Amino acid sequence: MIVFIDSGILGILANPNSVGEVRDCQEWLYKLLSRGVYVCSSEICDFEVRRSLILELQRKPHLDSIQNLNQLQEIISFLPVTSQLLRRASELWASARNQGIPTASSKNLDIDIIICSHWQQLKEEFPGRYIVIATTNVKHLGRFAEAKTWQSILI
Repeated sequence: MIVFIDSGILGILANPNSVGEVRDCQEWLYKLLSRGVYVCSSEICDFEVRRSLILELQRKPHLDSIQNLNQLQEIISFLPVTSQLLRRASELWASARNQGIPTASSKNLDIDIIICSHWQQLKEEFPGRYIVIATTNVKHLGRFAEAKTWQSILI
């Protein structure tokens, strides 16, 4: 099994308040890792979460969110955003619009499409393995990839 963590889940995991949903999500991640599940995310997800955390840090300088995000890089893989991946994403983006099912406005970068392209790339690299995106946005990602809420991904 491969679990790809999207920006929404990455943000939950970076949250410095380890109570409630944050604690539960952290426990879920460590359970996956302890059972040998390959857990990854994308550099673009790191970018999306990090920019928000930096903005928040400027308002509340005592938060440890950036440190938590950095620590996640020590335990999960962050896949690079390559030219090949972006070409694949641009084709998927155009296809989604031609089908009338865009995941963002045409002026947005549409990180969801880039995430789906990572999923497709993983499917090619690891044929036969179950690969799922852990997300808070099943509606958009589920159009082009296997996507579930983190709570529903059990092993």
